[in-house]
Amino acid sequence: MAGKREENPAGSSNNLRGDVLRVLGVLKVATVEQMQQISAPHLSYRHTDKPTPAERKQARTASHTGALSDLRKHGLAENGGQLPVGDRLRNLTPMGLEAAARELGRPVGGWATRTAAVPVAGSATSVG
Repeated sequence: MAGKREENPAGSSNNLRGDVLRVLGVLKVATVEQMQQISAPHLSYRHTDKPTPAERKQARTASHTGALSDLRKHGLAENGGQLPVGDRLRNLTPMGLEAAARELGRPVGGWATRTAAVPVAGSATSVG
């Protein structure tokens, strides 16, 4: 196919987007570097020929950043703030959480309401 991809302009693969969904489905909030280290730790040893640590980090995380960009385009992911050191936090939207649940083989939707009804030991609503 010639020309730019319409559906995933950042060029991410289904497998890579699935990796990002699974990591964020479990962790809920993570940096791109954390996602790369969890889903593709072998990339940590690549790009050691880059002159600066920032360039090495950018090269290692470029594919995951692209996958997040494509997920954001589809309304599944969003930026969730920034750490003091400058790394951005990423998280899933409600629609992204449902997609992550499917990726992880978990029941889709309703988990928050089910767990909210369970009394927690020591709380004011728990039965002693």
